[in-house]
Amino acid sequence: MHLLQHPNICRLEEWTCEGSDYYMFLEYVNGGQLLDYIIRHGKLKEKQARRFSRQIVSALDYCHRNAIVHRDLKIENILITSDENIKIIDFGLSNFYSSKSLLNTFCGSLYFAAPELLRARDYIGPEVDIWSFGVVLFVLVCGRVPFDDTSLPVLHQKIKAGIVDYPDHLSKECVDLLTKILQVDPKRRESLAFVRNHPWMNKGYNTAINSHLLHRPPLDVIDDDIVQRMHEYGFGQPEDIHERLQLTLASQEYQSSSIQQQQQQQKQQQQQQQYHTVNLPSTTTNSNLGSLLRWRRFRNGSEGSMLGNINTQLEQIHDPLVSIYFLVQERKALD
Repeated sequence: MHLLQHPNICRLEEWTCEGSDYYMFLEYVNGGQLLDYIIRHGKLKEKQARRFSRQIVSALDYCHRNAIVHRDLKIENILITSDENIKIIDFGLSNFYSSKSLLNTFCGSLYFAAPELLRARDYIGPEVDIWSFGVVLFVLVCGRVPFDDTSLPVLHQKIKAGIVDYPDHLSKECVDLLTKILQVDPKRRESLAFVRNHPWMNKGYNTAINSHLLHRPPLDVIDDDIVQRMHEYGFGQPEDIHERLQLTLASQEYQSSSIQQQQQQQKQQQQQQQYHTVNLPSTTTNSNLGSLLRWRRFRNGSEGSMLGNINTQLEQIHDPLVSIYFLVQERKALD
């Protein structure tokens, strides 16, 4: 957590070790759990739920772009500040992931766990976070969980079946988003890129969801000081880290991907300029129109690449150690 720098992720300020005891000092979040907020206020209006959801998705996007999967996203692990901003906590079950390998630790909280976890099926990572986000969103707009029963076996079956009863008060756009996320088959479950660009997520907003990920040019020269810091963080011996990074950077796949990424970034900059030239008044009609226009461009492929897809990030295509390298480098710049 000390390496993660995102406004919607609770900061680990410092830690210390005394004998066999570890002490962690985290950012103080003075608004309590989002769960308590829901208990006090009941189901939220979609406008307020959207504001919270955009912050949650921003934090998840930051994690996934850094090859990190949370694996325990739930309403209790989301805190809220006094000015009603989101802070995600508890990365105790998080892990690095790669699109080239599968995770096989079946963890998380039952009510928010993806069906494939209950079926003990291996998974890449982001798809289980996306399911959990869908459950969180349902709780925000409905004030209850989508799957519930006093019998654990029956609850298991309900989650595996994935049949959701959507209340009549939900908008069609909200139901559409939830149905795309709460798909039992992870292959049919939409990506975070889809979620970020969905009309419901962007209604009333003229800017895309910001992942707060710093610009990272393809890595070509390995800094020994960063490698040493990675070692101090517990990511292995310096010589092993250096060798793994060199193997990745020397691979033809990484070099080809680096060129492709540079070309994509140039295209993204051009598209980002076009995106921000749309300056719609913040009336309900125009806000809806703006989100629908952006959605149509995304579905046609013109904006889908602009905001990025987790599967096109160099850090996840290759060794997650590359992502760790950048995180340590960015942490060093702050120290």
